[in-house]
Amino acid sequence: MTLSDYLPPDLRERVRVTGHDATRWSLYERDAYDAILLDAPCSSEAHLVRQPALLADWSPARSRQLAMRQYAMLAAALDAVRTGGFILYATCSISAEENDGVVARLLERRAGRVECCRPDWQTGEATEHGQALLPDRTGEGPMYAALLQRLS
Repeated sequence: MTLSDYLPPDLRERVRVTGHDATRWSLYERDAYDAILLDAPCSSEAHLVRQPALLADWSPARSRQLAMRQYAMLAAALDAVRTGGFILYATCSISAEENDGVVARLLERRAGRVECCRPDWQTGEATEHGQALLPDRTGEGPMYAALLQRLS
């Protein structure tokens, strides 16, 4: 299991893996976690560069559909994390719609319940709500992350 490969045993014991549909997660667990890492399924442009055959599946419509799914996952994660808890929302997309767009939608629709935190990340570049590693600038990525805290 990948978690066993990367996490020391004391941390691995604190991680629980479920088979819940992440868009409906809060139906099963509410106010249950101190922190959530949401590594959302995305358009994965890095894979398109490495595997050109995947380019045939890419389209602007696909990115819009993914953004809707990502928003549903992020909204469910907000209900699953405890008040005061954190969500790290991450993608490997360069799409603003899938990145800051998803976070902006949550901040608008759940105003007063969540805020963006601006950690001092030493790599990448700041976006409106998060941080991005872009291949043309760093030679790595793409990678996007935004740190959110549940307020109520």
